[in-house]
Amino acid sequence: MANYTVKAIIENFEEMLVEMPFNKVTVSALVARCEISSNTFYYHFRDIYELLDSWVTLKVDKYFDLDAEDMDWVTSLKTVLKAMQANSKMIYHIWDAISKERLEQAVFGSIQDSFCKVVRRRMGDEVSDDVVRDIAEFYCYSILGFVLKFLWDHMRADVDEAVDRLSGTLKRVSSYMSSRED
Repeated sequence: MANYTVKAIIENFEEMLVEMPFNKVTVSALVARCEISSNTFYYHFRDIYELLDSWVTLKVDKYFDLDAEDMDWVTSLKTVLKAMQANSKMIYHIWDAISKERLEQAVFGSIQDSFCKVVRRRMGDEVSDDVVRDIAEFYCYSILGFVLKFLWDHMRADVDEAVDRLSGTLKRVSSYMSSRED
């Protein structure tokens, strides 16, 4: 029952985000739409912001299977950005209604641990946890900044071209830094 209820809450929440800005979505309207009590909502979520965080985490997990051995962040990022373009109304209803810090924390919090796992797999056990965390954070900040710029530019970029350019830039930086260490 609980999984069905949470799924219904999240699906109705997403539908409401298409219809209205996030700051207009209320718990009372959501529970009425789901035909559940407010106690049921609060059993699963502390507040509407925790629901938003859960929704963001679900979306990140859907597109970024960073635990997979063959994870390809370039393809995942392209998929995410294309989905954002296809759902631009909903994305801007969130973007325009909440603090950018909150959105950044939600997204960053969702992907940082996964990026650490990817970096650890690629760098091996001989690299310290601090170095792995620093490299993972660099990639997280780079991708988050890239996504923010994509939003600021009203998602007009050609996704394939823009992500390929980002990937090439990160490869060139890595190559340059490796050659400078010699």
